[in-house]
Amino acid sequence: MNFLAHLHLAEPTPVSRLGNLLGDFVKGRPDDRFAPELWRGIMHHRHLDAFTDGHADWQRSRDRLDPARRRFAGILVDVFYDHFLSRHWDRFSPEGPSRDSFIARCHLDLAEAAPLGPPDARMVLEVMKRQAWLESYQELAGIDQALHRMAQRSPRFSALGGALEELETHYEGFESDFLAFYPEALRFSNRLHKDSGTRHPAV
Repeated sequence: MNFLAHLHLAEPTPVSRLGNLLGDFVKGRPDDRFAPELWRGIMHHRHLDAFTDGHADWQRSRDRLDPARRRFAGILVDVFYDHFLSRHWDRFSPEGPSRDSFIARCHLDLAEAAPLGPPDARMVLEVMKRQAWLESYQELAGIDQALHRMAQRSPRFSALGGALEELETHYEGFESDFLAFYPEALRFSNRLHKDSGTRHPAV
């Protein structure tokens, strides 16, 4: 669910950015359902998720959560990390566009590439832009709104509704974990991009 991070780590092309978001929507092997560049974006997303789940700093963040909510760590920590990426944008994109300019460019790119993706993903992209999800992650109120939206999708996600308290309680700890984790995620992502010049990443 860390949409901002996946867009930041994607190659700066419309199709790669779409593919990196589709990793949350496409199940199974993409194979010949998608164009090669889109395929690579989906695989890039999956490799990053596997790297993240096994990373000591991400696991430290997971363990900060109340045990009752730890089963939602994949959602909560991802959203919290998007918050810190938004807050520390200049540190991780010192020579690139501002955060707001980057998000605006991504919305244009995603709209351009959207016909290559499945219809349900296109609907999410439209809602994401209309409700300014990426922009809202910078503020705690935006994180709270995002978690409440997820909580309303199904009774099994109801515990997400009050989960902002997890971030507020351990704010400095989550921030420290993110600042240790993200430089390594950037290096890992860059290696994947370099490798994809000669082969598709494997699942």
